[in-house]
Amino acid sequence: MSQPSEIHIASTVRQLPYRSRLPGAFRPYRRALFGLLLPFSFLLSGLAATNPYLTELVYSRGIYPVLAGIFGRVFGLFPFSAAEFIVFGGIAVVIGYLAVQIYRMVKRRDVKQRALHILATLCCIGGVVYFLFTALCGLNYHRVTFADQSGLVIRPSSIPELAAVYAELVEKANALRPLVAETQDGVMTLYPDSMFTVARRAPQGFAQLAEHYPVFAGFTPPPKPVLASRGMSWLGIGGVYFPFTFEGNVNVDMPDFNIPFTMLHELAHFKGFMREDEANFIAYIAAREMDDIAFQYSGVVMALIYSGNALFAADRELYRNITAGLYPGVMRDFADNAAYWRQFEGPISEAATAMNDAYLRHNRQLDGVYSYGRMIDLMLADYRQRHGLN
Repeated sequence: MSQPSEIHIASTVRQLPYRSRLPGAFRPYRRALFGLLLPFSFLLSGLAATNPYLTELVYSRGIYPVLAGIFGRVFGLFPFSAAEFIVFGGIAVVIGYLAVQIYRMVKRRDVKQRALHILATLCCIGGVVYFLFTALCGLNYHRVTFADQSGLVIRPSSIPELAAVYAELVEKANALRPLVAETQDGVMTLYPDSMFTVARRAPQGFAQLAEHYPVFAGFTPPPKPVLASRGMSWLGIGGVYFPFTFEGNVNVDMPDFNIPFTMLHELAHFKGFMREDEANFIAYIAAREMDDIAFQYSGVVMALIYSGNALFAADRELYRNITAGLYPGVMRDFADNAAYWRQFEGPISEAATAMNDAYLRHNRQLDGVYSYGRMIDLMLADYRQRHGLN
């Protein structure tokens, strides 16, 4: 009689996993301990924001370039966007996980226990992801501004100054537009080059820009054309920097004159300048430094749009007078661009814009999506510096 009893006891002990020794009520919460990474990340960001010069020295010019050099080279080996596959794969995994948990919840009728398990897991994932975002690029939002690093003087500007910048860009766009390829409809095109060929040329802009601004020196990988670019258009997105792979991802479905500028914009993020206004300006001056006509034209035209919007808001008549002198090819590009984006207007793009606005505000770009317009201050400072007007 004793032998079966001993066997039963021994087999029961062997089958009990170590985790079963923990109190059952505690087990759903242990994964949520990773959620502590979330407040730790907030603390880290807060400290970085209060000490921008220390952030610049220790992180932006110390830790970050090492990370960017390593991961940029690794993921730069792939001609396609690894980020795209990670995002879709991650979504599939999360959906699959939730489906399994809901099935178990219904089958075992342990709604409370299973709900706590799901919540703890999601807290764990959220904490890890946000911590990685903060460590891999988020702290760059709090570095010393590019204006301070470049010596550009930001000050209030007059309407005539803004008009002078806009007029200069109109003149440059008119000079460059006849030199770019165009479709049978008379719209600028990057064809016959593939988007991957164009992407491989983009790092040249930063190699040349580094001659004036050493902060841009070092390895720069090509940006990645996205396969699901049409989906990005539905979300109203031209490009996305994915910090977990250090890749600049570009929507290549949008009108071609947007693409070279957007590639340079995403590479500006790779170089550690996360503020949107600075990334726009850096893309503009990087395009200006290149020998490639398509990149030059893209940079000038995008800067033309930003400055034109600002002048239109300040003085519509002056804006119309200067705009009347635009080369017809530029106007065709603008019309084609407006028609393209019009087809995606609706609740999806509005929701994406609202999310982007919240993201920018969270990272202390207090103007939200309107921080894109602050590029004008940098353009005006650059114009004054180039013309000796400071």
